[in-house]
Amino acid sequence: MAGAHGQRGDMDERQGEAPAAEHRPADWDNFRVETISAGTFVKRNVIHWDLIRAVLRRAGGGVLEVGVGSGAQSALLSRWVRQVVTIDNDRRIMQAATPNLRRFGPRARLVLADAFRLPFRPGAYGVSLSQGLMEHFDDDGVAGLVREQLRVCRSAVFSVPSDHYPRQDVGNERLMPPERWRAIVERAAGPGYRVRARYYRGDLEALKYSVLARRWLGSFSVLVTVDPAP
Repeated sequence: MAGAHGQRGDMDERQGEAPAAEHRPADWDNFRVETISAGTFVKRNVIHWDLIRAVLRRAGGGVLEVGVGSGAQSALLSRWVRQVVTIDNDRRIMQAATPNLRRFGPRARLVLADAFRLPFRPGAYGVSLSQGLMEHFDDDGVAGLVREQLRVCRSAVFSVPSDHYPRQDVGNERLMPPERWRAIVERAAGPGYRVRARYYRGDLEALKYSVLARRWLGSFSVLVTVDPAP
């Protein structure tokens, strides 16, 4: 999914944080998507089972994935959910993900679309999903993505690498704790929504590296959920 080209604004002064450094757009030309094996398909979904479970709880009305990546999450969800659509605005990434969707989730539908201008009617889906997308955008970009997803979906669910994640895979990832993500999304969603953010529970990827390091490194992912306020 191609990134926004804005600059990151100042941190929230109400939280006493210093002004943020300039946030660079992602270099999506170097983002690699390749045909995945059955083992990799299973692994990517086991690692993100916390995310999958949160989506399934909200999947009535269908699932909209924003940013197809390898297609692993949409492929799995399409086995249980009747309507699963995944969008991206990068034809190269879509072409690379297509064989994975055909093999593991042929019911999922892939659509070329701009995440900031989704071509769907208001309330068209039950929940939106993204994994490893939001961390590539500044606060304004995240706000735009969240608001557009909430326009067409009742709820939004996404995961991002946490402040414990050991590297920047693309190069511009914002590696932040749950409370920072909650603050950004709460301002974007507004008072009509309840936002929750926490580290993954049972993070197997973090557990593997922690065993190798012989100490707990902390969860590598943050789960964010946005639902209508009760």
